[in-house]
Amino acid sequence: MEKAARDLGGSVSLRALDMAAQVRPHGPESSGRADQVTHQLESAIGLGLLAPGERLPPESVMADHLGVSPLTLRQSLAVLRSKGLLETRRGRGGGSYVTGFLPVREAEIERELLSRTSDGLRDLIDLAASAAGSAARLASLRSDEQDHRRLRSLAGRFASASEPQMLRQADARLHIGLGVAAQSRRLTTLLIQIHAELSPLTWGEAWMDRQSTAVKEHEALIDLIGQGDARAAEDLAVAHFEREGALVIDQHLGLLTSQLEDSR
Repeated sequence: MEKAARDLGGSVSLRALDMAAQVRPHGPESSGRADQVTHQLESAIGLGLLAPGERLPPESVMADHLGVSPLTLRQSLAVLRSKGLLETRRGRGGGSYVTGFLPVREAEIERELLSRTSDGLRDLIDLAASAAGSAARLASLRSDEQDHRRLRSLAGRFASASEPQMLRQADARLHIGLGVAAQSRRLTTLLIQIHAELSPLTWGEAWMDRQSTAVKEHEALIDLIGQGDARAAEDLAVAHFEREGALVIDQHLGLLTSQLEDSR
């Protein structure tokens, strides 16, 4: 796998745009292609594939990689600028730059959780656990020292994060990084799609006490991958997502219960 595919934290590349193009809406179909592109780029910023301070490629290149017309792309970029996620600079070195994180808002988490069914959430969590387990197993068999350094760097960013939006982004980047370390394009694409849907449900107030536990689990997982212990790495990755999934389900059921009590 080429360097651009392996380095999720470097400068914006065409590979990062290709990754953004893998994000698909999980709810009702958007009203237009511009809305879908806005969702793709917003999700890529939320997942850290497009990070603050990075310059986007020229509009013609972006439009080609995202499969839209330049006019459609400009409409999407205008929406992202209005949200404070992008800014356009003029003159030498000008262009569109990523300028912000997606904030973590409790009201948005609750709305997302209430828009799902319990069965749908369980399916998503089962898929996330299965994909993470496969990525950890393959990373144990295929990764090299460069991959291990990259994973430890991503884990370090999560460990040092203090704000919910930084925790959410760092967590997603690390788990997507497992697919990169597994040297599997399709698995990496699947992990991007999963985390674009799962991340907006995570790292709200109910999650903040979990950071220290997650840090230990991340470190243990990377140790197992470095040791080449595929079975143990797979088991730990699956257990990690099952524990986080249980928290998502608990929040979902708690909100449904509150709704029922309020309606009485």
